[in-house]
Amino acid sequence: MANDDRYRFLQSLSPRAGAYALDFWRHRAELVVELKGPQDFVSHADRAVEGMIRDEIARAFPGDAFLGEETANTIEGTPERVWIVDPIDGTHNFLRGIPYWNVSIAYVERGARTLGAICEPVAGAVYHARRGGGAWRTDAAGETRLRAADATTLPGTLICVGHSDRFPDPRYLALRGALMDHEVAFRNFGCAALQLAHVAEGRYDAYVELELSSWDAMAGLLLVEEAGGYVASFPGPQGLAVRAPVIASAGGIGPALHALVREQTGIA
Repeated sequence: MANDDRYRFLQSLSPRAGAYALDFWRHRAELVVELKGPQDFVSHADRAVEGMIRDEIARAFPGDAFLGEETANTIEGTPERVWIVDPIDGTHNFLRGIPYWNVSIAYVERGARTLGAICEPVAGAVYHARRGGGAWRTDAAGETRLRAADATTLPGTLICVGHSDRFPDPRYLALRGALMDHEVAFRNFGCAALQLAHVAEGRYDAYVELELSSWDAMAGLLLVEEAGGYVASFPGPQGLAVRAPVIASAGGIGPALHALVREQTGIA
């Protein structure tokens, strides 16, 4: 099958990158932390983990392009093969010692999400998927196929609503009010990719965020798709380097949730 080598490589790379990040997490008190903007942190760990991933990819597949949050957050043209990486998604959690963060790696070919892996190092788990091959969780117990939740109506669901802490956005207040009117519980755990993986696992019924970067979303969206869930179009015609809305959910509530988000926020 096409991309067998890349998928095997990804399944090996993801837990190794996670273990590297986990060592930094265990010694996080020693990290030098920089402030890129309001509530926007970066540390040596972010850059080191991204550098490790970038170097491994360059050795294995030197013709492939790379798009990373910390060291290569622009990309020239529209490459046919590109790896998209968030070395530590949930940096604020990571730095505070909150065990809800991950390493996210996706591979996009000719504009299509093709491979994805999200390593949850503290839990010792890797969520991974290939287009057409299903979504899986690998941990000490073995390999488990992922299935999105079976919810068919919004009342009674649990939906994660992500948002940026960097600036206020009244659209989120409108959306949360509408969700409450529909008897929906909502949470935000500050880590987009991992919340998407947990939607694929059926732990949450949906994840919504009005602006996400490709490195936050690509791997998780593939997991949800391959787990039988609903995924709205992402990132749109502007390309991989542009932030865009994310809606991912159990298949049975996808259209209704998308319509509600569109009504309250004006997104397409």
